[in-house]
Amino acid sequence: MVLHAHRRYLEAHGFPRTPEQLSDHALIGYDQESPAVRSLRASGMCFTRAMFALRTDSNLAQLAAIRAGYGIGICQVPLARRDADLVQLLPKQFAYCLEIWLVMYENLRRNPRMRAVFDHLDGQLSLYIGGKRGKR
Repeated sequence: MVLHAHRRYLEAHGFPRTPEQLSDHALIGYDQESPAVRSLRASGMCFTRAMFALRTDSNLAQLAAIRAGYGIGICQVPLARRDADLVQLLPKQFAYCLEIWLVMYENLRRNPRMRAVFDHLDGQLSLYIGGKRGKR
């Protein structure tokens, strides 16, 4: 997860070169604090609710606002790579890794259909995380 903005937004408002310059921009972020937000703070990324010009707990709404050129927000790198107009910002100063867990009940592991679905999801998630496109 890295900060991103649409090219139109950056052309109109400038490109922040330091974390301090983010205060001069419209930031898109959360409304309610979650465990993910608390882990961001614990890793030294001190975003607060008051900093955001647009607050929503919907990741899809945040992505739509970034794509619409509303401001700067957090987006998954593989997802942002699909849109050539989204630009990464401050990747060295701000990068947040999410854990991804793929689990199933032990008693389903021997079911051939469930195993096939699990193996497919495992392969596609690995491609997604690696920044490659999988089969559709």
